[in-house]
Amino acid sequence: MTSDAARPAAGPRATVRPGPPVHLNEPLPPGSRRGRRRPDEPFPLRHLRATMARGFCPEPTWSVPVRYVLPGGTTSSYEPVRVARAQDAADALRGDHPPAIALIAPTYVTRGTLAEQTSRADVLLDRMTEMAEDHPGVPAVLFVGMQWSATREEDESVRRLEILLRRAGERLPGLRVCGLSLPGPGKPRTLNAAIEVAELLGCVGVGWVDDDVTLEPGCLARLVRDFLAAGCRGAVGATKIPHTKEFRTSRLLARAKAIAAPATNYPHGCCILVATDVMAGGMPGRYISDDGYVCFRLLDPRLADPLSHLRLVPDARCHYYVAGPAGETRRRIRRLLLNHLVDLADWPLPVARHYFRHVLFGGMWPLTGFDGSRGRRFGLGKSAIKWLYFGWFAGLGAGLYLRGLFNRPLRQVDWAPYSTVQTLTPH
Repeated sequence: MTSDAARPAAGPRATVRPGPPVHLNEPLPPGSRRGRRRPDEPFPLRHLRATMARGFCPEPTWSVPVRYVLPGGTTSSYEPVRVARAQDAADALRGDHPPAIALIAPTYVTRGTLAEQTSRADVLLDRMTEMAEDHPGVPAVLFVGMQWSATREEDESVRRLEILLRRAGERLPGLRVCGLSLPGPGKPRTLNAAIEVAELLGCVGVGWVDDDVTLEPGCLARLVRDFLAAGCRGAVGATKIPHTKEFRTSRLLARAKAIAAPATNYPHGCCILVATDVMAGGMPGRYISDDGYVCFRLLDPRLADPLSHLRLVPDARCHYYVAGPAGETRRRIRRLLLNHLVDLADWPLPVARHYFRHVLFGGMWPLTGFDGSRGRRFGLGKSAIKWLYFGWFAGLGAGLYLRGLFNRPLRQVDWAPYSTVQTLTPH
């Protein structure tokens, strides 16, 4: 693999100048799940969406007890500090110049060995070093989330965090860093724990990077550049470069995505930077997809470009592997489709309608229009793939509708990680 993207040239000292706030959508209130507060919807659509919304009833919050691990002393005499309150963590991290950007690196104990996690952290620290050099007026704080699934893993979670924090102090001494030890699963748990501290610190932006992507040199610096240029509003995301694994599923899904491009034209949660007000209070427990939540908060059908507050940065690139073993891929797609269904049921109709017609199922002729941008054959192929995807989507949607109709709601959607983490190293 090659990368022809060079690091952005260091420019003048950047400063944080937030622009005017943008419109943020809110999910429909709980009463709307009985059909109330949807007065502008035709009855069949109102009934369908409200009933599907009732078909999913998880815990209302992702909140769990968190142990905040902070570096203490110096790198030569390292004595970590552990606190249990977000306010105490914020007080320890604030310093003379509070951070403007919070970056979150979520992972969990069983997601590889300590050596593998250290290697991935080193790459991230390299990208943060570039960010600090190119934007010296934008101080940052790094949160490293380490989830555990059993009590015996909790101490190992803290131990690994202490080692990773020491490593960060050695590699980038000026960087403020905080570890988060918390029970999993669920990426929103880690995000919400970090966002709570970021809000207390007054950060204008929060971003996160998954542990299964590789950022090209300059990626974070370019995201911050575009975020600042947009007045620290909305969301910016890296452009994803797909690669296939040895699995047939990976090759097949990669080809299908190249044609159908389902929901890929807005920032994804593998590498994203978002205005803090978009995530204020954290993600509600009802939503399991971070990038889906950001998209529905910011999508604005009233604008000429409804995705104008959701920007992909072409020269900020990250690499990832498409899919994995067939069984794991099937569970992951099912979880993704359930998330789409809940979002389409919960959010205001104009937002849901635009997402369905132009983002998720755009080009599904004759229902949503024909994509002739690359010729008739391509358009027909795209439509065929979209209809296959829609068939799976509709089947799960019918199940959700019946659950809501008979008051047997789905209580949770199983987390669906891939069993192995393979990252790429661009040359």
